[in-house]
Amino acid sequence: MQSVSIKKRSLFILALTTLFLLQPNEIFSQKRTKNNNSYSVNSSHNNGKSTIHVKDNGKEFKIEYEGEITLSDDDREITGISDGGFIEITKSSFGSKRRVYIEADRNGNLSYSYYVGRSEKNFNPEGKEWLAEILPDVVRSTTIAAESRVERFYAKGGAKAVLNEIEEMDSDYVESRYFSLLLDHNLSDSELVSVIETAGNTIDSDHYLAQILKSNQKAFLSSSRTIDAYIDASKSLNSDHYMTNVLKQVISDRSISDDQMAKLLDMTKSIDSDHYLTNVLTEIMDNRELNTQNVTRIINLSKDIGSDHYKTQVLKKVIREKNIPNNAYDAFLNTLSDINSDHYASEVIKLLFESELKADSNSLSKLLTLVKNNIDSDHYSTTIYKMLAKQNLNEEQLITALNSTSNIGSDHYMSDVLLAFASQVNRSSERVKSAYKAAAKSIGSDHYYGRVAKAID
Repeated sequence: MQSVSIKKRSLFILALTTLFLLQPNEIFSQKRTKNNNSYSVNSSHNNGKSTIHVKDNGKEFKIEYEGEITLSDDDREITGISDGGFIEITKSSFGSKRRVYIEADRNGNLSYSYYVGRSEKNFNPEGKEWLAEILPDVVRSTTIAAESRVERFYAKGGAKAVLNEIEEMDSDYVESRYFSLLLDHNLSDSELVSVIETAGNTIDSDHYLAQILKSNQKAFLSSSRTIDAYIDASKSLNSDHYMTNVLKQVISDRSISDDQMAKLLDMTKSIDSDHYLTNVLTEIMDNRELNTQNVTRIINLSKDIGSDHYKTQVLKKVIREKNIPNNAYDAFLNTLSDINSDHYASEVIKLLFESELKADSNSLSKLLTLVKNNIDSDHYSTTIYKMLAKQNLNEEQLITALNSTSNIGSDHYMSDVLLAFASQVNRSSERVKSAYKAAAKSIGSDHYYGRVAKAID
């Protein structure tokens, strides 16, 4: 009984394996609406044979072919097929069906068969005329003869001629193939700008547009003109995932200058996801030596992050790895003030103190005003003030700190804060001691007030 079971299982595995091996090794599918026209294409490739199914406003093409196919210069005649290859084109339109089959023998000679419905007809002239009529649509819906067509158009009219042809196509897959072949040529800045602009305007698929943008970055980012066009085209990407992938590849390019990076940072404004935006900004800081202006830009961009968790990640990384430029301190505090969570806000503020930030009295006053206005929890406020009390503060900073403690409502926490400052206050002038005593007057409990008062006697 066990032997039979093992045999059945082995046969089942063999059947699954065979089924898998029989599946097409590449499948492409697309649905698209362009110029008010409904268009869909399905394509599969298996062991050298390609099958393409196109539906376009009541018209339906099915193309099967194998081998390399050569076209006439007007794309209306098939002039050659590599040895043993073939092409079969079937078109259905509102109930009528026509089909042409062309194959090559070992010597490259072509034979033709033409059918209307189920009846075979003479290929010449009726079938030949029908093929000439539909072949331009066929080649614009597939990558058949794409290499030779790009070369032909480029030889006649340069990049502009190829781009004009691409604009007549509906398939993002086919368009991306033509863009890729065109970019194999040594294009001028003006031609590259046209390529980028056309790609951004014609390719609807984020996947294929991202492929184009990622695969030719060195050329696309070679000048200010191409960079501007590149940024505009990238804004056509609707997916944060693909936008992030494009930006990450830019970041990894060490030849990108600070000025170029400044422009490319603007691309992050198109990212809606807090996760992806944080991912890009932190990766930039991990992989780039940034000038003051670009650090400031990252701080400003982090303001668009809605999540306290992700915003905190970026701000903490700025503190740890990039320092805060003096002229960006206000922007940093402005972004920090957007954090609603006392927990996350206090994490950032504590890290500022841990990093021994050399803030002048004015900067410290702004930070403590933020603590006073934004941190509602006495617990978190106390933690921040006690950490500040460990810093070596000058008298102006001490007075600023003591004056800002008025937001603490708990006598217990207020006494903890003032006791933390007591040792520095005792070594300071009467001005500082007066500020200490003024802060202590907010304590209602005789017990806690007595402890605080005795600490400076």
